[in-house]
Amino acid sequence: MRSKDPGRASGVEPQELSVTVLAADDIRGRRAESILAAGGLRSRGRAARPEGLLDDERSLEIRAIVVVAEEFDAEVGGWFRALRQRLPAAALVCVIGSLTPRVVRDALASGADGLLLEQDAEAGLGPAVRAACAGQITLPRELGRDLAAPRLSSREKQVLGMVVMGFTNGEIARKLYLAESTVKSHLSSSFAKLGVRSRNEATALILDPERGLGTGILAISEGGERLGPGS
Repeated sequence: MRSKDPGRASGVEPQELSVTVLAADDIRGRRAESILAAGGLRSRGRAARPEGLLDDERSLEIRAIVVVAEEFDAEVGGWFRALRQRLPAAALVCVIGSLTPRVVRDALASGADGLLLEQDAEAGLGPAVRAACAGQITLPRELGRDLAAPRLSSREKQVLGMVVMGFTNGEIARKLYLAESTVKSHLSSSFAKLGVRSRNEATALILDPERGLGTGILAISEGGERLGPGS
């Protein structure tokens, strides 16, 4: 848990909190409401999509929203950005089926104040909502330690750098004097550290102008020279 905007919803007593649940899946939504009620938090209502909240003129009164989803995909990321733009002072907590370092980075960049796994919701949802309303960001401990840029080896940086430049595995192997199987091994390790599953996802994560890691995490060659197609 780390400090966020100290002015957001400060001074709100737990018993005063009412929480709106946003869940496309009715079963997940009802479970979240039940957990909140068991933790002493009153449900303000539930919606399947953010439009159901944002079109209501009373939406500006919302203090906390729990978004429940199976995965943090582009659509859910869009929900958070829309909610954050419309409700800049609201506490936004996400309950998700699975989490990776990349999902954590994307969710925080989209405006989330707290993230927790569905399997941890029974014990963690109430505290996460209260922390978010007190101006804190909450994350699973094991993922919070991984928010810094991934620690890539020198060779992984080289191989990823050439992937970003558009080289194939065979071309990378020839230029770095490696077996193609070794290149694939470095890529597999790099993808795991980045939380991606493909070359395209890795490239997008590195080059995304808003949420990307930036090319500073890469190294093109041991000597530092830049390589381009045909060089």
